[in-house]
Amino acid sequence: MLLDVQDLTIDIPTASGVLHAVQGISFSVDEGETLCIVGESGCGKSLTALAVMDLLPRRAIRAATSLAFSGRDLRGLSREAMNRLRGDRIAMIFQEPMTSLNPVFTIGDQMIDVLRQHRKVSRREARDRAVYLLDKVGISSPEARLAQYPHQLSGGLRQRVMIAMALMCDPKLILADEPTTALDVTIQAELLRLLMALQQEFGMGLVLITHDLGIVSRMADKVAVMYAGQIVESGTAETIFNDPLHPYTQGLMACLPAPERQRMQHLKAIPGAVPALVGAIEGCRFRGRCAHAQPVCERDVALREPAGAHPYRCVLPAETSRDNARAVLGAGA
Repeated sequence: MLLDVQDLTIDIPTASGVLHAVQGISFSVDEGETLCIVGESGCGKSLTALAVMDLLPRRAIRAATSLAFSGRDLRGLSREAMNRLRGDRIAMIFQEPMTSLNPVFTIGDQMIDVLRQHRKVSRREARDRAVYLLDKVGISSPEARLAQYPHQLSGGLRQRVMIAMALMCDPKLILADEPTTALDVTIQAELLRLLMALQQEFGMGLVLITHDLGIVSRMADKVAVMYAGQIVESGTAETIFNDPLHPYTQGLMACLPAPERQRMQHLKAIPGAVPALVGAIEGCRFRGRCAHAQPVCERDVALREPAGAHPYRCVLPAETSRDNARAVLGAGA
């Protein structure tokens, strides 16, 4: 197993109390496998990736019963040991490259420094590697691009540079935090095809964070649906899309625009908002927005896996959930 995360919790002390940003989530990724973590903004997806990279805010408190990469426990690593691992065997593609790339250094300087930080290579060898990878990610005239600054590139090109930079040390795992946000659909599709091709070529594990189920349907081997800091449903992509059991997952799917939808027809939306995660939290976190909420939902609802179903966090029996899915999504659900 490439990455094993068990019972990950992230708490952040604030003036109003402790923010329980992530509570007890578990997932794993194997070599060559893609795990998509999907959910609304603010549900803890990005913090989960930052926790793996040990890049959480200074006041954040991270705890887990297991946080291992290739069998190596990440919880007790020193800052120096984590610095050696981060950017080398584990790399991250951030959501907004303009704030991740240093505006006062050229693209070439930043890519070369990444490789020389982790490998004993000459500047010429590092430059050759950067040119190779820029060409690999579809950037024309890669040698000329090395002399450019981030502001001289378009958003799509900057994101391609981030992907190439993540590959400089040939990592075994990449964490991609909404890498296609704010890009038009054509560039988005190109980047997704590029990620899939690179993953197959280099045999990397990929954790893709997104709120777009359309992306999930094209990319994922496994899916973890997050809501308010918890994983509410997980399974293979085929299972999640063909047999959604949690009301939140069903609501997300119902929000997708249908091909047969008439022009000017209103899109569906999940009513309400994500609850505040400060202070004591009891019961199902989705109950305030759920059409099937019951009094029992006011108590803690554990993630369970009944016979013939995948793990989901709901008191409703699987068959009742399937009936609800058919009602929400139509006869084809």
